[in-house]
Amino acid sequence: MQYSSNAFEVKCQRQSGSYPAQLFNINPFFGDSSSFDFVACSGDKLEDIDAQVKKLAQKKFDLITLTISGNDFGFGNIAGACVYQTRSANITNPQKVCDSALTTGEAHVANRSIWDSFIQKLSLIKSTSLNEGGRIFVTGYAKFFANTVDGDACNSISFFPIPQLAVNMTVSTRRRANALVGAVNRGIQRSTEKGAPNVQFIDFDKLYAGRRFCEAKNSNDPIGANNPNVFFNDLTTILPAVGAANFTKQTPGLKVDITNVLQQKSVFHPKTGAHRILAAEMNYNILLHSTIPVIPHV
Repeated sequence: MQYSSNAFEVKCQRQSGSYPAQLFNINPFFGDSSSFDFVACSGDKLEDIDAQVKKLAQKKFDLITLTISGNDFGFGNIAGACVYQTRSANITNPQKVCDSALTTGEAHVANRSIWDSFIQKLSLIKSTSLNEGGRIFVTGYAKFFANTVDGDACNSISFFPIPQLAVNMTVSTRRRANALVGAVNRGIQRSTEKGAPNVQFIDFDKLYAGRRFCEAKNSNDPIGANNPNVFFNDLTTILPAVGAANFTKQTPGLKVDITNVLQQKSVFHPKTGAHRILAAEMNYNILLHSTIPVIPHV
């Protein structure tokens, strides 16, 4: 897997090992590279879909994959407030900050206007970029944490690699975070059903069973930053080619530079092995339903 050094590509967390890129490589019907347009951008919200569609330059496709709305429901904010929040003098109750981020995300899931926007963006993609008879595959999100057990290994540890500055990843926080992801997935599935028959929901969450953060079987290393059987990147995951610690910035004991932008943006995104499995699942669904020669990912 390679990460681009281009600033825009870094911002968007585009990589050669991502599931759209791997999907293009494993499906024999997609044609040459000119038929692959990769305009996805990590951190984008529903409001950014218009700009992504514009980048496709009015081209029409037989197949489009779409992963969107996590940030509309505050996934990034929750990671910052609950998982990688660091203590500071002006934060007297760090758990309250985390709880507030979760409450905001839950409120957004209940906000009908966001789901109306989701349906509108699907309609925009269909009308602007999809060939007649084409298909859009819309993915859900994976829950980040294994089923919780009171007092489990993650309850008394922090994900931020400097424990003195961090907050613990409590059972209650993980339960709420997982419940939020589940609610978002149900909303995405309902929204995609309104676009049937040429819009289909793909459940990625089931593929992560037994491979999440805080699995009981990994009690000696519950985060599993560099465990290939934990499918998510952590802040201390050693990324291919990028993220080696600069000795002038390195925190003692760390093997990565946690100030590196790409290192930070990679957190809670799938590892390469996970992307490979996601690509295989997507490919299975494509072959099951149709034979399609071209693919963008937005």
